[in-house]
Amino acid sequence: MTWFGRFPLFFTVIVIFSAPLRIIESALSAEPEAERPIQELELLKEEESVSIASRYEQPISKAPSNVYVITDEDIRHSGATDIPTVLRRIPGIEVMQVTGAEINVSVRGDNQLEANKVLVMVDGRSIYNDGEGQVNWKMLPVTLPEIKRIEVMKGPGSVIYGFNAFDGVINIITKSPGEMKGNTIQFGGGEFGTISSAAIHAGSAGNLGYRLSVGHDQNQQWRDRNALAFRSDKVNVQTVYQTSGEAKLLLSGGLVKANRFEGNLIESALGESTASQAYTHMGYERPDLYLRAFWMKSIQDVEDTPHPLLGNLFGERIQPETIPCSIPRTRITLTVSKP
Repeated sequence: MTWFGRFPLFFTVIVIFSAPLRIIESALSAEPEAERPIQELELLKEEESVSIASRYEQPISKAPSNVYVITDEDIRHSGATDIPTVLRRIPGIEVMQVTGAEINVSVRGDNQLEANKVLVMVDGRSIYNDGEGQVNWKMLPVTLPEIKRIEVMKGPGSVIYGFNAFDGVINIITKSPGEMKGNTIQFGGGEFGTISSAAIHAGSAGNLGYRLSVGHDQNQQWRDRNALAFRSDKVNVQTVYQTSGEAKLLLSGGLVKANRFEGNLIESALGESTASQAYTHMGYERPDLYLRAFWMKSIQDVEDTPHPLLGNLFGERIQPETIPCSIPRTRITLTVSKP
């Protein structure tokens, strides 16, 4: 573990197992020298396509908004252990981490505790927590190796996406089972007891493609390195069934359970809790129609206590008492879109 400037440098190890590749002798696969420069120029001209600006695929140069794309290669080279750390590289995105577990993300100076003006989605499914009015960034049901790209649109997007897209939209797009075929193992760690690990298996059986992933993350508190700030386990399953023609059925589900969550920090109160979040996502897709329905439930048992550093600023107005509460939330959404 070393330090680079003011920020700790984490290490990540990625091991990918895939089906054996056939080795073809270079003499048989050699291409004429004249064709190679042309193919290299084609690679240089390749442009990222995005769907976040208009809700349909288009080259990023034609997107009618300020859009950034972070690819899976960018994530792998960053050495980051969570998604907010990856987002720090985008100009105008503000990432504020106030405890070892609570992170707030916003755009263009509008950051605050419990920031709620950026819409965050995973594969087009909103993960906004309606009961608390925020996004629990540490509780995202996806591991880093599963991410294909992250599309970020800075600026108001409420006309297309609704009320919580006031500052911008972030869409985390995962890889299909075909794009991750094989086994992938990732392990990373660093200071403050940071551990980030994931294991993924993807394959196919006839017209059915599947992807199964498990992950474990944890880190210590900033104010007490001997105390745990966050520890979670997650499991996620995605299936895609290709029907006749160009239509396909999608079904995915996952569960994230944290037995330690240091947050949320609200003014002078600091909550310490256990939390869990589960979801189911179903979809039917074809070139001229897309149907989507998803269910999400979040449960959090919170114990609010005065913050040890901020409580003294309020004198006798803050009483040293613990308030346990349980907040179950269920959300069902149906979306129909037609290009």
